Amino acid sequence: MPASIETPFRSPSHTLRHRLGALALVLLTACGGCSKTDAERAAEERAKIEKQIRDSNTLVPYRALKLTARAQGTENEPEAVAVLSKLLLETRTLPNKDLEELTPEETRQVAATYLKLAIAFYGAKQTLREHDEDDYPLLWTRLKEEEPFTGYDSGLEHLLVGGLLVVTDAMDRSNRLPISDLALYEFSRATPNPEWPGTLRVLSRVCRGLSFVEAGYHYAAEEELTAYLAEVEKLPEDELVLLSTWETTPDEVRKSLTAVGYFVRAWNRMQLKRDDPAAEDVEQGLAALERLGIENELTWWGWAFVHSKRERYPEAAKNLEKLANSPYVDEPTRKDLLASAGELRTHGDSLPIFQQQRAALILVQALVKRAGGLEKILVTVLGEERAKQVYEPILWMDRVRTGMARVKTEDVVREAGGVMDKAREAGNKGLSTLKDKLLGKDEKGPGASAGSGPQ
Repeated sequence: MPASIETPFRSPSHTLRHRLGALALVLLTACGGCSKTDAERAAEERAKIEKQIRDSNTLVPYRALKLTARAQGTENEPEAVAVLSKLLLETRTLPNKDLEELTPEETRQVAATYLKLAIAFYGAKQTLREHDEDDYPLLWTRLKEEEPFTGYDSGLEHLLVGGLLVVTDAMDRSNRLPISDLALYEFSRATPNPEWPGTLRVLSRVCRGLSFVEAGYHYAAEEELTAYLAEVEKLPEDELVLLSTWETTPDEVRKSLTAVGYFVRAWNRMQLKRDDPAAEDVEQGLAALERLGIENELTWWGWAFVHSKRERYPEAAKNLEKLANSPYVDEPTRKDLLASAGELRTHGDSLPIFQQQRAALILVQALVKRAGGLEKILVTVLGEERAKQVYEPILWMDRVRTGMARVKTEDVVREAGGVMDKAREAGNKGLSTLKDKLLGKDEKGPGASAGSGPQ
């Protein structure tokens, strides 16, 4: 009789642990690709950017104005947008006073105008889903009534308009307009074509990257900024000559463009909590600026950040003190920076001031003051008369935004005959569902269409 084979005793808890371990191994194997890559996250963010642009209420008057300017007088001018633009233009004649300064009659006039405008908003928003400004003639053609230069297209126009918005915003840091939304809209559409000069192609990259950072789309920004740095390195010298002057060489232009890319990408990486790669980028940017012989508030902040990350706290404190003692830093900021430098010397720690939005604001304000002030920059770029022409619409759109904020939703719903309620019920079910609710299925004939523009 064969000897019996003894089966080792396994306790229930041992068997359970074994099964759980096997299950965990299976799940880990199955989910080996579950973690999203940066490229996948960037693709998701780009889709969100398109949705934000399409659905943003803050962009409605801006997009409506641009669409109307380009479509006016053409065969396919959208009626709802034309109506909205006329109402927007009516607001220009309203009294430019604070609410408490208005007379009773002026108050009624202002309230009535903005109520009509709020009701028109809904119709225009749906129209903007169906029509796109790039389906119409260029602004250049409509405003200058002449053919643009070779290579000028919708993408380049978006780039130039976006740049103008950013320059204008630099004149006033009081957040009068949602400039980040407007810049995101313009720069996301500033797609270069092969006829653009190389310098403009890389400029469109860094502008898109910066607008993505500002809007919180950090993975998409990382993609754009990394591509920007690679393309700057490949720019041929004859392209760089276009940005050169008698004081700068093409090599110096390349170093300047490179420094910009590294600093912007470093700021983006800080928002992703990738401090070590951010510090490496700052060092690269600083090296480029040092080769150019540049020393200012940006370099002092940069070295303070790098030294802090490398735990060289006395050196970090020294650069922070240089920044604090800049004549272009205001007194409250100076005290905060000196206190932070003292903390670094005493305790040695990575201070959050390096990564806060306030740090960027400190640098922007100091560098703008060093350049002669916001007004001088705008006048230098645009000329005195044009600077006034550009700034006036900004103030007007701020008045429109403030006036719209005072309109009560229930008044809009009542005056619009419940249209807003029906739109709210439709939610995100799509434009076709929304048309069913507003027009009724029987009213949509077989030839009806949802428009030719992007959905």
